[in-house]
Amino acid sequence: MFASTLSGLEGFIISHGAWAVFTGSILEQIVTPIPSSLVVLGSSFIIMKGTVLSSGSLEMMFLNITLPAALGVTMGSLLYYGICYKIGTPFVERAGKYMGVSVEDLENVEKRIKESRYENLFLFAARCIPVIPSIAISLFCGMIKYNPRNYVLITFSGALVQASILGIIGWQFGSFYLTISESLSFIDNIILLIIIVAFILLIIKNKRDK
Repeated sequence: MFASTLSGLEGFIISHGAWAVFTGSILEQIVTPIPSSLVVLGSSFIIMKGTVLSSGSLEMMFLNITLPAALGVTMGSLLYYGICYKIGTPFVERAGKYMGVSVEDLENVEKRIKESRYENLFLFAARCIPVIPSIAISLFCGMIKYNPRNYVLITFSGALVQASILGIIGWQFGSFYLTISESLSFIDNIILLIIIVAFILLIIKNKRDK
């Protein structure tokens, strides 16, 4: 799967450059089988291949990889964020009784998170760390109706940091990016499962504490 994906990705990036990175970053936020690290790691290896580390090459990476990727991640993440922002409560109203969760439970969790002094810092750190599933973050923020303006600004800022880290890794380590992508994809799935279970347990705990 990864070999064929990378083969198509390479041709697309060579033909379209920064636009390919932008488009690919949007798709990786929407299509879950695509690892969230694949586009930046692959494009940095392809675009930056043979270049020497310098201020000029760093500028090239920023304009062709980091910035387009951050914009794509931000725009792509808005889909799941928006869906959960709009239908989160109706979903809980309809399906919550089968999971032991009510709208009041969700509102209680939302209130605690919004009262936290570190909610913005947490979201920023989550967006910076490449191994945290981006889709899980988008769904959760939509579910708790995280402030849209703050969501866009922090997501973009965190995506810039993440794209810079992954871009340098893909650029400097070249052929190892496929192995890294597969490893991060596996870790993504494990962490996503942990986040979902932890969120459900938190809601159940809040319900029992009432």
